Amino acid sequence: MIGRAIMKGAMAIYCAIVYRIKVEGMENLPKEGNTIICSNHVHMLDSISLVVKFKTKRMIRVMAKEELFNTKFKEMIFREAGAFPIKRGKGDTEALEVAKNYIKDGDMLLMFPEGTRNGFDKGVKIKKGAAVLALSTNSVVVPVGIKGNYKPFTKIRIRIGKPINVDGYTVGEELNPREIIDLTNKMKDEIIKLRDGE
Repeated sequence: MIGRAIMKGAMAIYCAIVYRIKVEGMENLPKEGNTIICSNHVHMLDSISLVVKFKTKRMIRVMAKEELFNTKFKEMIFREAGAFPIKRGKGDTEALEVAKNYIKDGDMLLMFPEGTRNGFDKGVKIKKGAAVLALSTNSVVVPVGIKGNYKPFTKIRIRIGKPINVDGYTVGEELNPREIIDLTNKMKDEIIKLRDGE
């Protein structure tokens, strides 16, 4: 935990010096309960900026593409920051089980359902994994919109929306495919509103 605290502190200093990050809606982060944070994805530093800027005592676990863990040094850095790898484009059931266990242990899970940077603008079909996890673990989904390009000393705005409750949906092991699509689309709409809203 000491290594993680040092890592988070170093990342916080870097973000404070290089970027002008403004966070809105911090009160929307749940203090307890199963929680999945879903954000749009604009830059490789998205996960770092969210982890260091979100004022919460809860651990934030980040589902990240396995390519980021391709050296021992990078693996150490990302794991200390709370990230764990997932194989993109495949049914990585092991990573999903790891994610479920983190949620059940009280950690918040951070996901980027676009699956790639600026996926919404590219017309990429949003991934259903976040909705599946939310419904299978009975988690609230906290939508987040990021606006900015991460050029040094430019403004980056992060807006945290109100949690999306899964009451009324089928939760547990046997999920309804239509409800998965409905929740996925609802997440997408809220994320885009937060990203583009003035």
